[in-house]
Amino acid sequence: MIYADQNSSLWMRVVQVAFGVLLLGWAVQRAVMMLVKPSAGRR
Repeated sequence: MIYADQNSSLWMRVVQVAFGVLLLGWAVQRAVMMLVKPSAGRR
């Protein structure tokens, strides 16, 4: 993996941010599911 030039460094940053957002979204989804599950009967 070539990380010397700016372009690939920018790509690494984009991938890092995308992965972070994906992980955060997954964690939030799990938390919401756990919170909503007990009161799912209301719907």
